[in-house]
Amino acid sequence: MNDNSSTGTLIREFARLYVRDQRNHACGDAASTVQCHLMTELLREDGLTQQTLVKRLGLDKSWISRATDALVADGTIKKTTNPDNRRSVNLSLTPAGRQRASLLDAQLNNHADQLLSAANPEEMALVRAAMQILLPAVQNGTVSTCAPVKARPAKSLSRLHLLASELLITPASQTDWPAIASLLQDLGLPLDGAQEHISNFQLIRAGDNFLGCAGLEIYGKSALLRSLAIKPEAQGQHCGTRLLHHMINKARAASVKHLYLLTTDADAYFHKQGFEKIETGKLPIALQASRQLQGACPVSAIAMLLKIKKAN
Repeated sequence: MNDNSSTGTLIREFARLYVRDQRNHACGDAASTVQCHLMTELLREDGLTQQTLVKRLGLDKSWISRATDALVADGTIKKTTNPDNRRSVNLSLTPAGRQRASLLDAQLNNHADQLLSAANPEEMALVRAAMQILLPAVQNGTVSTCAPVKARPAKSLSRLHLLASELLITPASQTDWPAIASLLQDLGLPLDGAQEHISNFQLIRAGDNFLGCAGLEIYGKSALLRSLAIKPEAQGQHCGTRLLHHMINKARAASVKHLYLLTTDADAYFHKQGFEKIETGKLPIALQASRQLQGACPVSAIAMLLKIKKAN
């Protein structure tokens, strides 16, 4: 962000960081992010169907279904037959669930109040005035989404000409996080949860030049490949493929049997590397702990699987 950023850019950046901060610090409830979304949505309007929640929250229906089943099992919500459609059910908070959701909502509101604690009365008045403009716009759906924008001219990049002998793959450490985060942001990849798994990240370099990264989130015999990213000036020289094969070997060494990933536009590439498309609903429950499956990745993301074979 800089002083020349548009107001819209500043709003998006604030929203991104605010949601991330709430996930990390504000929610004292043991519920997952998706479960928190369900509870707070039902607190505002009870008796919604799963289909309505999928549409409102913009999450995959399998994630909503799993979160719903977990909340039903612990007595937070209940299912009742929809009187207008016998094949559908309405979801409502139980008395205990309403108390739980209200406590969660109070924690989240308190977090928001703390962010504004340094503002003086005049600044608070400006914030409230801005909210009175923004809230009706998003509530009424008057803002078009994904409108085409004229692309900005790409920056001129000095393309690196690399020799295979120059490339080195090394483990990442916390001191590498700023470079990793900057690359992921530049390429539009999610940061959520990445730093938590920095010990399972690998970097590819040419001498002292950082070229790219990739990470694993390991959940027993299953793992999620994430954040495979190569700097634009180093792309097209097999850096990504070399790093990918290294990550597969790392997963194999950790006794992982099934390696999963989510991608929005690189499914053809990963298919050539042995991954197969699967339905998102077939992702193992263990992976639900990943931020990538809790909303960091878009609903349109394609799930893929590589069954790792033993080394010969």
